Amino acid sequence: MTGSGSDRSGILWSGRLGRASAEVREADGRRVLRIGARSTVVDDRTRVVHRSGRFALSRRVVVLRPDQPVFTHRYRLPWRLTLAPYLEAGYDRWSAEADDPGLGLVEVLGGTDDWR
Repeated sequence: MTGSGSDRSGILWSGRLGRASAEVREADGRRVLRIGARSTVVDDRTRVVHRSGRFALSRRVVVLRPDQPVFTHRYRLPWRLTLAPYLEAGYDRWSAEADDPGLGLVEVLGGTDDWR
């Protein structure tokens, strides 16, 4: 997974959300989020939200733009990661970021999550 620093190809972040590959790329002054075969532009009017689902495994990344339909990607974490908050006494945001790449993605895009 690429961190928040940019490289020559314009990729600001890349990783996997469940089975789908995801990346944030900056080109021509625009940030584009691509998850699987879908993509959307992320600009100043865009609100990005990461939420945990009703079940411990499910997660959602939601991109809200005033002039576009809602862009939602649902994904699951491996089942073993759902036990970590219960087994690790010091489980915190940094532990959660190591388990869930969606948190890092939302941070790069300036969004919010369940931890903030």
